[in-house]
Amino acid sequence: MGQGRNMKKFSFLIRSLGCKVSQYDGERLAEKLGNLGLVADESNPDIFILNGCSVTGRASQKVRQTLRAARKRWPGVKIVLAGCEARLRGQRHEESPEADCVLPHYDDFATVLEMVQKLLPQFIYDPHGESEPGPLTSRTRAFLKVQDGCNQFCSYCIVSHLRGEEWSRPIDDAVAEAQKLVEEGHKELVLTGIHLGHFRPSLLDLLTALEKIPGLQRLRLSSIEPIEVDEALIEWVASSAKACAHFHLPLQSGSDTILQAMRRPYTTADFRRVVEKIRARMPLAAISTDLIVGFPGETDELFAETMRFLEEMQFSRLHIFKFSPRDGTPAATMPGQIGNALKSQRSHQVEQLWQRCAANFHRCFIGRAVEVLWETCTDGFLHGFSREYVPCRMPSADASGLNQIMLVNGVDLAEGDLLVTEA
Repeated sequence: MGQGRNMKKFSFLIRSLGCKVSQYDGERLAEKLGNLGLVADESNPDIFILNGCSVTGRASQKVRQTLRAARKRWPGVKIVLAGCEARLRGQRHEESPEADCVLPHYDDFATVLEMVQKLLPQFIYDPHGESEPGPLTSRTRAFLKVQDGCNQFCSYCIVSHLRGEEWSRPIDDAVAEAQKLVEEGHKELVLTGIHLGHFRPSLLDLLTALEKIPGLQRLRLSSIEPIEVDEALIEWVASSAKACAHFHLPLQSGSDTILQAMRRPYTTADFRRVVEKIRARMPLAAISTDLIVGFPGETDELFAETMRFLEEMQFSRLHIFKFSPRDGTPAATMPGQIGNALKSQRSHQVEQLWQRCAANFHRCFIGRAVEVLWETCTDGFLHGFSREYVPCRMPSADASGLNQIMLVNGVDLAEGDLLVTEA
């Protein structure tokens, strides 16, 4: 086997926190460990790897909590801190007492092999032995990372400092991995990147290459900056048989004053124009977003501006983040810091608003045929998402429909989901 003369099969467990790029990176690390001959083990791993997020101070706190919990659960496990939090601690020359090893970068196979050999002295790698790589991902929808790095340097964000210069994956390389994912049975691919709209030579070139892959049924974009959504991209999403009618456009604030303080490269008017163009071409396209509440200097009046803008935009889904100061970013020391109680109050107000907006959007699909990819089966229901990222559920006696795309009819709403029946 991949471990040659080893008396046992060594095992690992990876947990990835944060964005889709972090999830993707964790899956590629798991692939490398499988190629070494290690096996995944949820119950009692020899190595626990946390792919840590550091986008906010709260995210770093969650890293510490997760590492301590792993040590408590498995006292003898070797713990590895990887990902953005590992990079951040390395840049700041901070100790990581919760971890046995810090792995800021693991792009090359040799680095991963060195890490395993350091933590498990009994491990012997046989390059000619049988490895157990397994599938690239266990999810129904597969992430495909095509870009990394960010040159934007928003005032609240540490990611530009950790991920480095922007980098785009060669199109042929991305297509090759996409083909492998489709061959494994994945019906939908989600393109991910830290700054996806800056893919070079162009995002449209990549999309037109990917849509030619036989067997691929859906292509979905992850987060893309609003000013990078042009008419050509909108037309591709509207006309391609494989495109999902869903744009995730990070807003962050509905106040121009706050957007300027955040160093975001657009105004609410710019954002509105993009949304209007999308809806003029695709009236039922989903438009989701991210929002930060409690940014320094966000007065009651400025928060009210955001609430009015959210009401106007009618987002189909909204990810709410309470501002958490990230040391090393300008926003961490800005005047007008907001207390946690007020952040929580505002977060609750936004949550109530977007739930109403989401229900309005989902209600549009009652009486319509929708195409759903079934992803899970719990409590007698299949659960999945339409092309428009509407959460759907359908009564089912078994899980035979999992990872299948089905044309169904929307009949009602229940707990935010669209209830459907077979067409």
